[in-house]
Amino acid sequence: MLYAWIDGVKRPPIAKGERTTCRECGGVLTSVIPAKNVKHWRHKAGDCDRWSEPEGPWHLGWKEKFPEECREIGLYDETAGEWHRADVLCGANTPNATVLELQHSSISEQERMEREAFYSQKHRMFWLVHLHDETSFTGTNFRLSLGLGPRSATIDGYSFKIVHFASRSSQFIEKWKRSTAHVFFDYAGHIFFLAGEAVSRKANGGQPLKKGYFAYCQLTQEEFIRAVQSCG
Repeated sequence: MLYAWIDGVKRPPIAKGERTTCRECGGVLTSVIPAKNVKHWRHKAGDCDRWSEPEGPWHLGWKEKFPEECREIGLYDETAGEWHRADVLCGANTPNATVLELQHSSISEQERMEREAFYSQKHRMFWLVHLHDETSFTGTNFRLSLGLGPRSATIDGYSFKIVHFASRSSQFIEKWKRSTAHVFFDYAGHIFFLAGEAVSRKANGGQPLKKGYFAYCQLTQEEFIRAVQSCG
């Protein structure tokens, strides 16, 4: 986790040896000051959020685009009896509260569905998926897809394109097409909205898209941030 409360201030660690307490589970947190990666807090007895994963500059950069009070918000799952930490939560305790999950690494479909089921109970849910080539060629595949014979359609004033995912396997794009949340991709700082089933059908003349095909529209980072923070 990148932020914790220490001496009444919510912040990243600034020095080795700092200790504080997790507000959610009450466990001890210790500062981690790596030479190259992002400074963060570590649970001494293991993270209370089983969905937690290593975070780096990409996560920090996006979290810092939102107000501090919206970053890393603990939510309790009464059914499972466990805590989960939303990367960003805007409009907490309002009818239009929105959770944004920042996904840099690969995630199983089972975990994706679990997160969506939990966060969507009381919130809108957005994913921002980082497309890069650190462990695969997902970023390159996506970039090549953008020019693969696009068909265009205007839906509610937004221009959507239908393209084929440029990979031998369609597993990645099909997994995210099945999401019940709002899915956005971040490729090299450019934001793309992945159309869900209903919008995809509209863009495709009322028919579902074939396997491996997807519909998207591009927007600016500012438009994306406004969408997350929107009360409408």
